[in-house]
Amino acid sequence: MTTRRNFIRNSALGVAAVAASAVVYATTETAASIKESGKMKVGIAREIITPKIGGYLAGYGSDKVSTSVHDDVTVTALAIECGATKAMFMNIAVCVIGTDFATKMRKMCGEAAGIPAANVIFASMHTHSGPVFTDEYLDQIFIPRCVAAAKEAVKEMKSVTVGIATTESKIGINRRKLLANDQVVLGQNPWGPYDPQMTVISFKGDDGKSVANIVHFGAHPTAAGTNTEISRDWPGVMIDRLEKESGGMTMFLLGLHGDVAPRIANGGSDGGRPGNIQYAMEVGGLAALDAVRAYKDIRGLRNEDLSVVTGVVAIPYAPLIPLDEARKELAKLQAGPQERFTGINIDVLKKNIEAHEKGQTEGSFTYDQTLIKLGPVVFVPVPFEASTEISMRLRTYSKYGYTLGLGCANGYNSYLPTRDQIPRGGYEIDRFQWSGARQLVDNADTHLIAENIKLMEKFES
Repeated sequence: MTTRRNFIRNSALGVAAVAASAVVYATTETAASIKESGKMKVGIAREIITPKIGGYLAGYGSDKVSTSVHDDVTVTALAIECGATKAMFMNIAVCVIGTDFATKMRKMCGEAAGIPAANVIFASMHTHSGPVFTDEYLDQIFIPRCVAAAKEAVKEMKSVTVGIATTESKIGINRRKLLANDQVVLGQNPWGPYDPQMTVISFKGDDGKSVANIVHFGAHPTAAGTNTEISRDWPGVMIDRLEKESGGMTMFLLGLHGDVAPRIANGGSDGGRPGNIQYAMEVGGLAALDAVRAYKDIRGLRNEDLSVVTGVVAIPYAPLIPLDEARKELAKLQAGPQERFTGINIDVLKKNIEAHEKGQTEGSFTYDQTLIKLGPVVFVPVPFEASTEISMRLRTYSKYGYTLGLGCANGYNSYLPTRDQIPRGGYEIDRFQWSGARQLVDNADTHLIAENIKLMEKFES
């Protein structure tokens, strides 16, 4: 019998017990850079991973059950080969995929495709209209079809040249709405940052025909709100339209989007999630116009190189809550009314106390990092819902012309805000501070950027 699992706490997903902030350290022992010359080849394949109607949908922690399929959710795999170097991007139209489970899937899909697991980037689309994972869904649909897509992508390899273009898109808007009383709520914030750059990468065969495309942009795929239709949300419309215009299968890679909502027409009132499937289609139509415009603006095609760098990300923990304070706060919460985040707070406080009692007051959270460089483009997976400013700073400080942060990629560890957002609080900060057993340092954004820039230097070694 299949049982429902909480999507964020699902043990199969292996979500790390930490809220969000990262420092990236590439060590001499673990970092590797692989560079090979040769004609680039690309293959792309897709499988449908739509669940049965009547199952729970992810997003917003609600108990919404699917009533129909608006558009199929999918897994798309894009394999790249240049000389002896092979890599693969996989985008999956689900909400989030925990770090442990993503690592497992990278290994399985890599083995099926003959590509090292470290060279596979496994990224969720983050649609809130995708399935909650159950054992039945994982075993019968998700896992076998992801593996099948990876295997098929390698079979479809063709020699290609590469073209790149960017455009400004206004489909996103900062969602940390600031009220007159200085409270931050989910909504639309016209003063807050969002990254307007949309990047389109096109791979064309020797015959000049489109083989595959990548579209990169950072905004939550949540325009459909708490709908009950299974859907890829707004990215689905954009993908379908660019495929029709170009003739090539298209992959969407979500940028850093933690504080960016889709710019829906009702202003993002009612807690920032009042959308419906029609809003998703409207935003998707605008995104499609932008993506097609960028695609048609590609002027030159070039042979490009492919490089992969691996390293280790170490995330320093913030100091533990003092033991006496933690015990007092735990007793207070257990005796009082249960509010939205109280259950999480109780769990965190218990684990803080346990860490004190075991003498585990130091340490870091670590995960493996992979950067892929495709000519002037560097892909930087970030297994968090990281704030958009981090993306823009990464791009500004990088020596590479196109530095693309990938949100919810190679795992998921809740939110990663910028340091200046923390004092004002809000949903993203609550998740940052209370989603895991240990809070991380407030200036995690600065460390994440600096250490990824250091890791990029390995491309030149």
